[in-house]
Amino acid sequence: MNEQLHALVEHTMAQGVGARVFALRWQNRRIWIKQAVAPKQKGWHRLQRFFATVTGLAMLRPTVSPGGKAGLASEANILRKLSDKGILVPDLVEETEDWIAIGDNGAILQTRIEEHLRQGDTDAIEELITSGAQGLAGLHRAGVAHGAPLLRNLTIRDDGQIGFIDFEEDPNARMPIYDAQARDVLLFIFSIQRGFKKRPELLHSGWNAYVTAVGFDAPQLKPLRKVVGVLLPVYLILRPFRRWLGTDALNGLLAYRTLRQTLKHDTRR
Repeated sequence: MNEQLHALVEHTMAQGVGARVFALRWQNRRIWIKQAVAPKQKGWHRLQRFFATVTGLAMLRPTVSPGGKAGLASEANILRKLSDKGILVPDLVEETEDWIAIGDNGAILQTRIEEHLRQGDTDAIEELITSGAQGLAGLHRAGVAHGAPLLRNLTIRDDGQIGFIDFEEDPNARMPIYDAQARDVLLFIFSIQRGFKKRPELLHSGWNAYVTAVGFDAPQLKPLRKVVGVLLPVYLILRPFRRWLGTDALNGLLAYRTLRQTLKHDTRR
C-alpha cells in the first residue's frame, strides 16, 4: 500500500471533487481515481432478463455492475486479465475497497473524432473509426468482450494504438463469449450512429472494417445474425413511425438497417 497516494486521494475526496472519476498528478504522470458506486440494478433489468430468456438471446442479459467493493474488484480483475493478454488498458496503480487508481490510457477516441469533425478532416475521421473497429476486432480475437465498447470508452495513443477503458460491466461472466462479443458489435455500431448520425458513411466504415478484420465466418456473427432476425418484426413495425420516434429509437433503427442489409445477403448460420 502506498500511504502517500492514499493520503492524497483521501484528502482530494474530502475537499469534494464533484465527480466519481477524477484525475490526479502522481509521480510525474496523470492517473485516474474511480470511486465505488451503488448497484445499478433496476426494474428494467428484470424485464430485460425476462426478454432474454423468452427470445433465447443470451446477449440481451443485463450486465450491470454489482457496485460497491465488488464492482471495483471486478473491474480491477478485468484490467489485470486484459493486460496479461496484451490489450491496451489502464495499468492498475492502486486498489482499495472504496476506490481504484489507474493510469492514463491515451486520448478518448470520440473526442479525437469530434476534433477532426470540426476541422472538416473527413479522411482522418474515417481512419479513426476504422482503427476503433479494428481495435475491437483485436480484443475479440483475444477471446474476450468489453461490455460497453462505445466510442467514448475507446482510447487512442499517439502511435495510433487503440485501447479500452471503463470495465464496470462484465458480460464475459454472464453469457457465452460469442454472444458477449456480438453484443459488443451492436453497441459499437450504435455508438457510431448515435454520435455521428449526420455521417452515415462512418457507420458503414466501422461495420465494414470490423467484418473485414474478423472475417464473415467469425463465430460472434452467428448470434448477431440471430438477433437481427428476431428483431425484424420490431423494425418493420416501427419503421413507418420513424418520424415520431425519439432520438435513440431512430438511431437504433438506422444501425439495425445497416446490419441487416449486410447480414441478410449471407446464408451462413
